Amino acid sequence: MLQSHGLTNLVLGGGGIRGIAYIGMLEAARAKGFVFRNIAGVSAGALVGALTGAGYGPWELKKVLGESKLDGINMKDASRRMPIVRQFLEYCTNSRYVGVESFKEFLGVSSSSMRHYKNANSDVLKEQRNNIFKNIITYSKEGSLFNGDYLEEWVYKILLKKGIKTFADLRTETSDKLNPKGYKVRMTAVDVSRGKVIILPDDIAFYGIEPGHLEVAKAIRMSTSVPFAFKPVQINKEYNGITKTFYLVDGGILDNLPIWLISPSQTTPLVAGVLRGRAKFSVMTPLNILKTLISVVHDFGIPDTKQYENCSIVKINTGSISFLDFGLTDREREYLIQSGKRAAYHAFGRFRM
Repeated sequence: MLQSHGLTNLVLGGGGIRGIAYIGMLEAARAKGFVFRNIAGVSAGALVGALTGAGYGPWELKKVLGESKLDGINMKDASRRMPIVRQFLEYCTNSRYVGVESFKEFLGVSSSSMRHYKNANSDVLKEQRNNIFKNIITYSKEGSLFNGDYLEEWVYKILLKKGIKTFADLRTETSDKLNPKGYKVRMTAVDVSRGKVIILPDDIAFYGIEPGHLEVAKAIRMSTSVPFAFKPVQINKEYNGITKTFYLVDGGILDNLPIWLISPSQTTPLVAGVLRGRAKFSVMTPLNILKTLISVVHDFGIPDTKQYENCSIVKINTGSISFLDFGLTDREREYLIQSGKRAAYHAFGRFRM
């Protein structure tokens, strides 16, 4: 049985609009008396984690996340106009693959070779990743649903209400080997130009930016830039008079639950939230094609090889709701929140207060 004295670490995985379910999880955590010490996340988990670290409680989150204007986007019309959807349909006319295999092959992933990879460092896996990364850059340049400006501006204003602008505002007096500068909130993105996960704000120094000066809203935009849905964040860096462009996207394409961002501790337990659903896209509509293409590039090739002690995984069932279902009804929103709450109480039953 896991022990908790109130002080707890938190990691939240990605999942798009389904991240609303974390509101219910956080409600249950507050009812149990948990106080979060270090928070890490990716994509939707980075957004909710940062808002939580800034001081927003569950009920405030419910109001804030309900104010997003993404609900008003006509996803069906927008997805129909996307070049990647048209190119996939053209590809299918000459492809011998059917079902999800056609999506994988279109993005440069060979399922037959992937079945035999042994570890995350295998040559086969590296080749497949490189194919994915190249295609993300190529197709994202041709068009995406959102450019990310609205999301970044919206998050910036929300954080500023709590006095949070840069990561310097989220520094604490507590640090460790994995978090040497003691940032209360951290998150991941993927630099597809270099083919690697980056930790924000720490690794932003590579691009010539002081980590503490990085705006939290900008980092969230990087972490939530779902390929093909959001335009990648571009950062230019000069080398010997030559400017090189790096493309940063959603960290979930390599690891959708970055537990490794938090140092294991026998005294401070870790709560990790993960979103799991059963969304199926059997009808080949433009929107379902886009959703499937996005699902193929997420959590790519990361074997589950490490068990964490003193850790409780909250597995939240999001049903048939997918990451791009922005036009949720009030009933669907409440379903996600209650699902998060139920899953949390079930998981927290293992804690001894």
